[in-house]
Amino acid sequence: MTSPKAFAELIKSASYKDKNYTQLTPLTNVTFFLGAGFSKSWDKSFPTGNELFSFKIEDYSDELDEFIDNIGFLNIGKIDFSTFKDMAYHVSMQKKYPSIRSRYIDLYNLEMIENAINAVIARRFQDISMINYVKNPGEKLKLTTTPSTDQVNIVKFFSWLNDQTTGDNDIPEGMRPHFITTNYDFLVESIQDEILGGDDNQLLYAYRGFTPQKTNGVNRPRTVFKHWLVNSLIKLNGGFEIYKHNNHGFSIDYTAKTEKDLKANAPILIVPNREQDYTGEYFQAIFPKAIKLLQESRVLVIIGYSLPDEDALIRLLLRQFAEENVDGTEKMIFFIDLMDEKEQYRKLQTVFPYHQYQREWYHIYTYAGFFTNWVKEVLALI
Repeated sequence: MTSPKAFAELIKSASYKDKNYTQLTPLTNVTFFLGAGFSKSWDKSFPTGNELFSFKIEDYSDELDEFIDNIGFLNIGKIDFSTFKDMAYHVSMQKKYPSIRSRYIDLYNLEMIENAINAVIARRFQDISMINYVKNPGEKLKLTTTPSTDQVNIVKFFSWLNDQTTGDNDIPEGMRPHFITTNYDFLVESIQDEILGGDDNQLLYAYRGFTPQKTNGVNRPRTVFKHWLVNSLIKLNGGFEIYKHNNHGFSIDYTAKTEKDLKANAPILIVPNREQDYTGEYFQAIFPKAIKLLQESRVLVIIGYSLPDEDALIRLLLRQFAEENVDGTEKMIFFIDLMDEKEQYRKLQTVFPYHQYQREWYHIYTYAGFFTNWVKEVLALI
């Protein structure tokens, strides 16, 4: 059975619709794990890592120039992706191990340098593509006003998924989508805002793995979410809307930011590193929530994430979806990527080693191609 057909049949069987209304339909959690390829499928201008983390220092920040000199890269002018990872590695190691700090490096200027790096990346992203900030606190996030056919199909796909769940009896029923992403952008939230009717917006229904102190500069819309209403949106690497809040907790702010704003308080981003640093307060808050979500999910859909070897902790996180072979027999994995299907299987085996044995017992559906094509095939079947 093809991947699109298997997914369409799965959703039909898991939906609360067209079922016996005198009986409850069990909740089926479907978690979408999204990499850069997902955003790229929406808009080709969304940058790859190599594009985003390569830039001329003079175009963005003199504050980084001094630190770059300090760690031995004298007068290089331009930072490429490899040098960027070296720089991030020096920052994280000197924060973690005070005894190896340079003569004139301390915790406080390391935090300033970290903020400067994040501010540069937010500005760099805007220069390459777009961050769709809102102008007013109560606004919904907006998608493009002239969507392509592929973009219309993506919105239609997620709108269809959103209609397969209900909480009318104060009990969640049917198929419920959740999201874990490695991306910084607002694409998932923007799609959610697009498909919600009336004045509702995703802030009312999307649990972020932490409760924000404020949203868009005003009081948060919810203190505690109710299970019959909520889905999860967890950003593993932070996001352009996530900020530290007065040294206590975090706030979500989608309002437009000036260069001065970003330099004063940059968003929380976990940037590429020679040794990925996930020791910060933000990741420690969301990591257990991501694990719980994966463990409670019956279906995992990986889109545009190539399971790179350097992301060892992320692959270990994904392993929690089906920790042992018995878990794998009860759950389903859909893998959508441009790499060929043989390579997709090999990558999955690095996360779930038991897949290489008795593969027929496991429900794995690969798709070598663009996510937009996969969506088109699913929509044709429904």
